[in-house]
Amino acid sequence: MNQVAKMTDERQVAARYDEPANQGDGLLGVIERLASNKNMDVAKFEAIVKIRADEQERLRRIEREDREDTARREWLAAFSAVQSEIGPIFRTNDNEHTKSKYADLADIERVVTPILTKHGFSTTSAPVPCDLPGHIRMRLTLGHAGGHEKVYEDDFPIDAAGSGGKVNKTAIQAKGSTQTYARRYLKASALDLAFMDDKDGNSSTPPEDNNAIDQEQLAQLRKAIDDADADVEKFCRFFRIEALPDLPAREFDRAISMIGQRRTRA
Repeated sequence: MNQVAKMTDERQVAARYDEPANQGDGLLGVIERLASNKNMDVAKFEAIVKIRADEQERLRRIEREDREDTARREWLAAFSAVQSEIGPIFRTNDNEHTKSKYADLADIERVVTPILTKHGFSTTSAPVPCDLPGHIRMRLTLGHAGGHEKVYEDDFPIDAAGSGGKVNKTAIQAKGSTQTYARRYLKASALDLAFMDDKDGNSSTPPEDNNAIDQEQLAQLRKAIDDADADVEKFCRFFRIEALPDLPAREFDRAISMIGQRRTRA
């Protein structure tokens, strides 16, 4: 008997032991019935069991992929609905040092949490191991009731100093401050939030122009300020921001140019 005929014969035998009335027994039921047949050849028995096991694994894989695909589609549909409802986040807090307004984590949560919950989303934030010295790595998980989730994470320098560059926090305060800022940054990034000053509900600047600089631009800005020995507090006061990470992206080129000019004059 050639190989093809042998496999066909084995599948036919397996099918005989998987009649509709016995389908609920699954693979174990098939094994028990085959094993009780004293005339069953051992090699054929092993081949049939393997065929049945492979088939069940294939069906489980297909079912799992279907569930995952459905969950992803539900996540995307719900996220689209969330974004259609979330408007700009207004800056409601006053920074006495920079004479400017800023949006804190509470401002974000006040707007986005009810909308996320309404559409089946939940968020969790937690620090995870970080190999970069002097930094904390934070992870944000945006999960949906359908079973799909997305994970966002980034590294943040520990915030131990004030706007003037002097250490003004204990180690635990610096850690807490950094984690709070990281949660705010990650959620704003994951949800693509826009920030604007509250001027009776109107702003002369389009919301998309208020997006803050990214981490790469922040690193360049910090280096430029350090190289020029510039005063961070005066810089923030000039641009009406709470801290360097809040600098609007539209102001990045002008800020770098101004720092460069100061360094040239020095």
